[in-house]
Order: sequence, then structure tokens, then C-alpha cells
Amino acid sequence: MKVNSKRIVLYVLGILFIAIVGYLIAFYISVIDTNNVKLEGYVFDKKTKKPIENVLVIINNDRYESDSGHKNYDEYLGHDKIKLYTDKNGYYSTVIKKSAFVYIDFEKEGYTRFTENGKYSSKTMNYETYLIPDRSDMH
Repeated sequence: MKVNSKRIVLYVLGILFIAIVGYLIAFYISVIDTNNVKLEGYVFDKKTKKPIENVLVIINNDRYESDSGHKNYDEYLGHDKIKLYTDKNGYYSTVIKKSAFVYIDFEKEGYTRFTENGKYSSKTMNYETYLIPDRSDMH
């Protein structure tokens, strides 16, 4: 039985073309801003495990879209800094209009400043953070 080499080459090129197109579609989908991200969390004392009230929560948000609407999927053009405080239950929440990547800083007198590792944005982002009391406050 004779194998048609042109047919094999076309078949391989077809598969390669489909694979490249699939990769590009997956890449494009993964590098777009997520709209209306619900970000929430709780902050606790690492030693006592009790919620901490009035922690300054600084949400650092990066977007592919700039403030003027320009988009570049190779770098973050838009940057937002959202500041809020935890309530008596140590809870905080916000909705971010557009987001690609988020990291969060936590500041409270009497505690060591802490930064949550950055994460790529998803529709819902939940955090549980434990702050360490300053050594100067420990006797």
C-alpha cells in the first residue's frame, strides 16, 4: 500500500494550524481584564485568632486597559489603589470594575505590615489573612 506524502503533509499542517489557533485563543482569553471582580476577606490576629477591626486594607489593582481606554495585553497600563478598613468582624469587601492582577497590603498599628501574594483576577476573590503582632508590643 502506497502512502500519499502530500496528504500526510497537509494533515500535519492542518493539525499544527489548529493547535496554533487554539493556543492564541487561550492566550487572548487569559489576558483580558475581568469585569466586576468581587474581592472580600477577613483579617485576624495570628496569635489570638480573633478578628481585627480598623485594619487599613490597600488593594493594588493592575489592568490591561489604561484610564483612557487604551489596551495592551503585553503589560499593565492601568493601576488603581483602593483603600478601605475592616469592620468589627475583621471583614472588608469591594467590587473592582476591571482587574487583571491584584495584591493587597494590610496595615494596623501594633501589627507587622503584611502583603498578600499577588493573584490573577477572577470573578470572586476571597482572602483570610492573619497579622502578626509587633514584637515591641509583646512582653
